Amino acid sequence: KIEEDSTVSLLSTGTLLSCDPDRIVCKRIVLSGHPCKIHKRAAVIRYLFHNREDIAYFKPVQVRTKHGRRGHIKEALGTHGHCKITFDKPIQQSDTVLLPLYKRVFPKWHFEYF
Repeated sequence: KIEEDSTVSLLSTGTLLSCDPDRIVCKRIVLSGHPCKIHKRAAVIRYLFHNREDIAYFKPVQVRTKHGRRGHIKEALGTHGHCKITFDKPIQQSDTVLLPLYKRVFPKWHFEYF
């Protein structure tokens, strides 16, 4: 940083991994929902999505629970984002269903010419 009296001061310190603009930076987002009805290996999950279009879009993605159960979205129920998911083993009512998503983030480039 250049001060008014033309002295230079240090703003921060650190290391640089790479200044390659082709480096991929990902942001991780985890959607979570709760089971409202459980029948053997199938469960109705709420609060994971908000509408039918989201359920149809994420249908091929595998979901998991906090206790390690894996499952697949089978169908949408109603118009408020409830969905039916089939798991590999029965889940508990106190379990949380997670859907991890990754989004590519492009770094911001600031050019300052002196």
